[in-house]
Amino acid sequence: MIRPLRDDDVPELARLWRELRPDAVHSERGLRHLVASFPPRAEVRFWTAEDDGVVAWTMAHRRWWRATNSGYFWIGILPRARGRGLGRRLFELAGDHLAALGLERIHSDVVGDAAGERFLAARGFSQTRRIVISAVDPRGVDGRELAGRRSAAATAGYRLATYAQVDLERLHRLDIEAGDDSPGDDEPYELSFEEWRHELLEQPDFTLDGSFVVLHGDKPVSCAALSVDVEGRRGRNEGTGTARAHRGRGLATLAKLAQLRWAAERGVERVITDNDERNAPMLAINRRLGYEPFVERRVFVKPL
Repeated sequence: MIRPLRDDDVPELARLWRELRPDAVHSERGLRHLVASFPPRAEVRFWTAEDDGVVAWTMAHRRWWRATNSGYFWIGILPRARGRGLGRRLFELAGDHLAALGLERIHSDVVGDAAGERFLAARGFSQTRRIVISAVDPRGVDGRELAGRRSAAATAGYRLATYAQVDLERLHRLDIEAGDDSPGDDEPYELSFEEWRHELLEQPDFTLDGSFVVLHGDKPVSCAALSVDVEGRRGRNEGTGTARAHRGRGLATLAKLAQLRWAAERGVERVITDNDERNAPMLAINRRLGYEPFVERRVFVKPL
């Protein structure tokens, strides 16, 4: 039976999400926030398929965080429920909703699922991006490098702080600048401070103390954000970036090292990050820190 998502579906949804999205790290509370955090302008809709428990779900919404007239949907179906036409029916629901919004194009993505890629290709979608998903055990990161880099940064006029210690509105501006410059989508970010704070900082899995900022004076110039599923001992890098005027000085590496040492000291065993295949500088930083690729997320787009 396919029906709209109910609040009491979230515990089962969290298990499905962990199985089908190895690039995501959410506790049950974190996933509940994800579902509830869409602003009204996203015009989001959710559906689930039930067969002795939730076996599939889909979401469809505007890509509200970008200055573009486009939409997004995702369909996830447990392996035991495939081959029954659920994907086709959920796609029809999501497609009808998005078509009614008057969009110019629709985006979707697939994580390590060849059948999902064939499903989208058969419906007129073309692959546009390849995102490398990598992971590292933070307990293997050498704390001596962190101390050395921190000292060198201080000599150059920089200091390390946590998200809990900085002006969050300035941090929002840095995050938007870094995001606009990252390889991938061409459309600029269109995310207000309140939306950014609610979506990211108020996420129950997000840690202000484990997310680090490099300051030049009182101005944030580099950052690395972290969310943690404490029970699962897993973390996820929620974004790393440096202001244009301060790039090429190892500041992103400093912020990421601090993030990883913080995670290691609290028993986190795996931290995930993702990068567009064209983001050579960040991929190089991650490789040097010990991150190893383990799956890809491929983005597909269809014009309407």
